[in-house]
Amino acid sequence: MTTLIRRKTLHRMCLCACLIVIFCTSCNSRTLDVANDNHVNGMIKSDDTFYYLDNNKSSITQPLEPKNESLEGCKFVQVVVTEVLNPKKYPLTFEVRYQSKSGEKIYLGSFSLYPSDNPGKFIVATQGKVKGEGAIILSLVIPDKFDAKDTIKVTVKKMKLIKG
Repeated sequence: MTTLIRRKTLHRMCLCACLIVIFCTSCNSRTLDVANDNHVNGMIKSDDTFYYLDNNKSSITQPLEPKNESLEGCKFVQVVVTEVLNPKKYPLTFEVRYQSKSGEKIYLGSFSLYPSDNPGKFIVATQGKVKGEGAIILSLVIPDKFDAKDTIKVTVKKMKLIKG
């Protein structure tokens, strides 16, 4: 009888130890991912610029920075939505446009959040229309049924052009 009790106790202790190891490993790896996302060789990345959209300011314009590379080979605009406050869960759609240096605005595409309060990483094809200097415009499309008393706030990271 006491051997059976000892085996059950040992079994429970092993089970708890395994769960603790799994929990610590999963938490630890996420912490490392976040640390690696924000730091390169111990230095904070400079592309951690954030933009804020809401029902009062529904559009942002980000100038393109053609450093040493040509912008013409870029196939996608990457938009990272990091935080969403949308308590009424209004459907949220974003439109992406390219504004050339001459001021012409060219529609590139759109994307939506699903569920409507879920952040995420999105890409929109440039269709070969992003050429040279200019800016990328990101607009939050406010739903027609939006009540002025409600709040929508979205945080977006600095947009990037991706070659492939």
